[in-house]
Amino acid sequence: MKLSVDLSSLHNAVQTMGAEQINFEVSNEVIPIEPIDKQLGEGLEVNFADIEFETGLASYKGRQVLLYIKDHSYNNKIYGVLKDGTQGNRFHIADCQKLDEMRRKGRFERYVVTNKLDGQFAVSGTDNTNNQLIEGETNLSVCQYCLESLNYEKFRAMPRGQQRRMFVTSFKLADFFDTYSSFFKFMPTGVANNSDAGYSKDWDSISRNVRELFNYGCQQCGLDLKNNKRLLHVHHINGVKSDNSTSNLTPLCADCHRKQPDHQHMFIKHEETKIINQLRNEQGLNVKENWQDVYKLADPGMHGVIDLLEKYNVSFPEVGEEIQNDKQEVVAELELAWPLKKVGVAVDKISAIAATSAGWKVYSMRHALGQFEQLASSLR
Repeated sequence: MKLSVDLSSLHNAVQTMGAEQINFEVSNEVIPIEPIDKQLGEGLEVNFADIEFETGLASYKGRQVLLYIKDHSYNNKIYGVLKDGTQGNRFHIADCQKLDEMRRKGRFERYVVTNKLDGQFAVSGTDNTNNQLIEGETNLSVCQYCLESLNYEKFRAMPRGQQRRMFVTSFKLADFFDTYSSFFKFMPTGVANNSDAGYSKDWDSISRNVRELFNYGCQQCGLDLKNNKRLLHVHHINGVKSDNSTSNLTPLCADCHRKQPDHQHMFIKHEETKIINQLRNEQGLNVKENWQDVYKLADPGMHGVIDLLEKYNVSFPEVGEEIQNDKQEVVAELELAWPLKKVGVAVDKISAIAATSAGWKVYSMRHALGQFEQLASSLR
């Protein structure tokens, strides 16, 4: 049932009393924590065929996940793995050549999928001498083939050997999930539960006052968000959430905020980044003078593609390009686009299909990375 609430009498009473009227926003969007989210936090055993790789990232029921084989029974391997997780099965974050190899061999083993962020994985194995089940947790390593398939943090340019091994050792799941957070509707429950941790009790009031002081403008990209106030955050410059001194607070749009150093766990939906891109275009802020500007404007999940584009010296793409049909109606938005060539890269499947129907050649992130030579050739 839809409720209609009229607060005009209350506003009139406030005005009569001479009290300050406070503007506020009400959001009716509630994203519940479903049983599947709790199960993923604990680890859920599924069939390999049920895991999706539409964008190239591992996905299960619309959630970003990683997957691994829990069993380490072979040659009593479980004992060594519990002591040193780097000796165990690698966990996968994307569709890679190793998983493709398993497909070709018909090895559809059961995997555990999880979106747990602490890097600790439940593992098990049978002791071959007494048939006893051994269980525990250990810190497994990420698959290097996955990192290469995504070109995560420019991984393809890293020399094989020591440098790549060091990157794997320092790999943080929280940072990885943050990079691709806008590709998925749901975020891990650990992120949702801790999003308000560290803020003072009066943070809502402080945040509102700072945004009003700067007239609801992003202090990095210059975006005017008076009509989209929920997309303007207040950033703690020194990273200390309890330090609410005036010099430490500055308003940033959600996109600029998530790209600040050490801002992992900041979940920004792709619908919100699309609105920000649209407003930047309308306000003439989508200016690209160099590749660094492209990085700043684009969704972080596209940075692996942009890195390769820069190396191939193709022309700068438009970021957040709206595609219209014959009736001049917006039917899709491409994250990266070359309008003269009618070539683009999309984050979501719906936009890709709509833009293709409008005569565009559209790549998903997965295909842009996997068929990059073809993409680059079409832009020359």
